[in-house]
Amino acid sequence: MLLKRSVFVILLIALFSGCFYIMNQHYDELARYPHELSEEERKLVLSHLSTEQINYLVSQKIEPKQFLPFIEIKDFELNNTLWYDVAYQTQKPSHTESDQEVKEYIVSFINRYRARMEYQELHDLLMNYTYNVLTRFFDEGDPNIENAHLIAKPNDPYLVLGGKNTLYTYEPKDLVSINDLPHASLVPQANDITIKKEVVKPLKELMAAAGEVNQKENGDMKVIAGYISYEDQMKLFEKAKLVYGEDVLQHWDYPGQSEFQLGYTVRLLPNGLTTEFDEKKESDKDKDAGKKEEAKSSDKKEKKNPSEEEHDQEIWLKDNAYKFGFIIRYPKQKEDATGKRYQPYTLRYVGKEIAKKLHDEGYVLDEVNISDLKE
Repeated sequence: MLLKRSVFVILLIALFSGCFYIMNQHYDELARYPHELSEEERKLVLSHLSTEQINYLVSQKIEPKQFLPFIEIKDFELNNTLWYDVAYQTQKPSHTESDQEVKEYIVSFINRYRARMEYQELHDLLMNYTYNVLTRFFDEGDPNIENAHLIAKPNDPYLVLGGKNTLYTYEPKDLVSINDLPHASLVPQANDITIKKEVVKPLKELMAAAGEVNQKENGDMKVIAGYISYEDQMKLFEKAKLVYGEDVLQHWDYPGQSEFQLGYTVRLLPNGLTTEFDEKKESDKDKDAGKKEEAKSSDKKEKKNPSEEEHDQEIWLKDNAYKFGFIIRYPKQKEDATGKRYQPYTLRYVGKEIAKKLHDEGYVLDEVNISDLKE
């Protein structure tokens, strides 16, 4: 009896083992994969991916078009395949020629820098910065801001800068010259002033309407700043440090944190007034000539810094700029919110709807959530 029972158990084990072997021979690891694959694609997947990777492929429901183009690329990592796909669909490296080179570059780039980015920001980063710029930033950082974070959407019309955030070398794609308006750039040796295309028409309308201030064309004002590149900000910031010393950040920003780089900000100046940089030059000349007292003559008073007294143009801008979609970016009594001293001629374009609400409610961009204003 015992012998029969033992033989029976052995037969059961043998039967089970045989069935398991047969099932294992016919087991399809891709049976649970929710997307259709051709026979050739199936062979490709099975030859390149482990069982664990196939399980990941299944669980994440990754589509064939998202990973198959990269599966044969050297150093391909399945966990990065969604990143590869977003990068490939968004921007092709300019220095690559063949599609194979593009994919190889993208795989290498993502593998190396994925930890420096958020997946949700990848598309925006590649829409606004080249691979070369991103590589340089990730390798070297921003020399002006320690542990800086690169802003993924620098084209946001309501963006407020500060903290560890930087625009780095971002340049808007739709800059347009405003040379048909009176202008004199703050930037040394710059003959051209540009702003974002959508700001040109409102600015021209504002300048034309400003004639009612004094019956002079453009209100007797000129544009002295629009878009300012990262490189030009470096020059201006060094000059600003000489003018303002330890208070420089109350008047200017670190390169990469200036709103002038966005293309939505302009600075005007009434004719007859000087900028802080011009006054610094004149002050230095006066010191060299020993003419400090003479510099305080009545003629000099007409060239005071705009922040020292109210002029007709700044009063008009305060009351009317919003009608054209602009706000006074750094108004009086808002220094705690903006971190900046009063700048009556620095205007930021936000569109008529938002500008009116900010004007009527007495807020600055730093104090509001734009989505709340749009409700």
